[in-house]
Amino acid sequence: MKVTNLRHSLLSPAILISTSLLCAPAHASLTSIGNGLIYDNVSDVTWIADGYAFSLDIAGSTANPSANPYTGPLLGNVVTPPVGGLHTIDANDFSYQSGLGRWLGSWWAASAWADSFSYQYGGQTVTDWRLPTSAEAQNLINAIGAGQYAATGPFTWVPPFFWTANVTSATHADVARPLFGTIDNFSLMNGSLPRYSNIWAVAPGNVSSVPLPAAVWLFGSALTGLSFCGRRRAAAE
Repeated sequence: MKVTNLRHSLLSPAILISTSLLCAPAHASLTSIGNGLIYDNVSDVTWIADGYAFSLDIAGSTANPSANPYTGPLLGNVVTPPVGGLHTIDANDFSYQSGLGRWLGSWWAASAWADSFSYQYGGQTVTDWRLPTSAEAQNLINAIGAGQYAATGPFTWVPPFFWTANVTSATHADVARPLFGTIDNFSLMNGSLPRYSNIWAVAPGNVSSVPLPAAVWLFGSALTGLSFCGRRRAAAE
């Protein structure tokens, strides 16, 4: 009888712990899902692990990968922002910054690129990319920590600043700045030329199959243990 009581005393906390884990609220989590993609379960979006993706893609589609002007296939695309007039993409929407060693783009270039981007993930081609919202960008900053960028967390490279989808007027849009841990509002133009920023994209949801949470496995193990102990007790009796 003492042994049976000990089993009960050990098993009951296990069930309580596993049950509480199942009922616990979700916390910020950035999880590598392989193939260079990161899933954010707070915003429920998938990020590209390498924030250089835009620059690398542009460099591979223009006549000179490390010099202006841009000559790639996005020229002539028409972007319709949520507010403001239509914008036709031209070479001035892209700028190779030799001091940084990468391509930057206007908000319109960012939108056009995200809409046209595709990424191979295992046997599927992910095509529903878009600019992250300001809220999604802020959730990311919260998860990695203010002031964190470059190689941080599960990411290969986080841009110090990048465009968001939030156009707040015909002349302004939000820019996420992990370097400072903020979301700030900037003009779309810088004098006669567009304002340039880094460009990043997200896809909705988790592009991989979602595994069972660890808490579910723990709960299953507790139930299995309960069943096993019950059988042992019945056999003993």
